[in-house]
Amino acid sequence: MKLDKILEDLLCEGARPEASIILNKCSKARLVEFLHYYEEDKCNICCMVLDVAKKELVESGDMVHSEDDYFGSPWLEVNSKF
Repeated sequence: MKLDKILEDLLCEGARPEASIILNKCSKARLVEFLHYYEEDKCNICCMVLDVAKKELVESGDMVHSEDDYFGSPWLEVNSKF
């Protein structure tokens, strides 16, 4: 299944563009992890993978986090073991 179709199935319309950018910039391991949980129908975990991938991209300087973003939740700052 194409990534666009997966995001359409999984996320609200507003979250899809950010998720697409994250998945195109993240490591191959994170993408594989995302697809694995999608195939297992664990949608909440897919969103958690997007959060962690976004955090990693922000830390590496590949993305910037804004207050109105869907992913890269503030709670990740509290527990940086991810």
